[in-house]
Amino acid sequence: MVYLLSFFYGAALGSFVNVIVQRLHIAPILNGRSKCLSCGEKIHWFDLVPVVSYLVLQGRCRSCKHRFGVENLIVEVLYGAVFVLVYSMVLSGLGIGVESISWLAYYSLLFISLGVMALYDLKHTYIPLSFFGGFLALCAAMMGMKLLHEVSPDTIFGPIVVAVPFLVIYLITRGKALGFGDVLMYIAVGAFFGVAQGLAVLLLSVWLGALVGGVLHIAQRKKYSLTSGIPFIPFIACVFVIVLFTDIDVFSIVSLLHS
Repeated sequence: MVYLLSFFYGAALGSFVNVIVQRLHIAPILNGRSKCLSCGEKIHWFDLVPVVSYLVLQGRCRSCKHRFGVENLIVEVLYGAVFVLVYSMVLSGLGIGVESISWLAYYSLLFISLGVMALYDLKHTYIPLSFFGGFLALCAAMMGMKLLHEVSPDTIFGPIVVAVPFLVIYLITRGKALGFGDVLMYIAVGAFFGVAQGLAVLLLSVWLGALVGGVLHIAQRKKYSLTSGIPFIPFIACVFVIVLFTDIDVFSIVSLLHS
């Protein structure tokens, strides 16, 4: 039962992230009820139940039958799965109390900010630098909590070591090869994970981005070139989640490559 509640809590956050990304260009984020972008009809609360409403309505508006994108369902399911993991690996041993509620609030804000940046970048292939403030602050808070527990070089130098490679590329190419937002993301990643796991995020996200970019180049040769910009924040976000729940670090990657 708790896992089911965790799933629907996460799915609700995923639905909220979808709303934020959709409204950023067309309406105030927290003002007014959701509307169908096709017919303008307000969407009733019972048609906003995460995952369930999409399946019941077969992904269509109740009024005009306009089909909604399946990406909304995908985001809700992914967020549901993520918060099942959050409960299983972070909250389950804490019981109900201030500590568990605080961690739930922290990870809720963390994944909301991460999801908004990833989806916005996916839709528009750029992110205003103002978007990074919340995520940077949350990752800095994690770094601070680690330092209060134990002062270690891995934690202290995380933001610098992880971000330097991309900062150098940004400076050499004068921002043509990548945006400064990517540098800020790796500063945040280094603050959250430290050096060992932060470098794992860097390596795996670069490899994943290169793999997807190569596939797109082959599949859409007439429309896509290697100089075309592809959104990179979604790759960082994807690997961020993987590393968070698997504890992969750069040493385990190197060991695997040498085995």
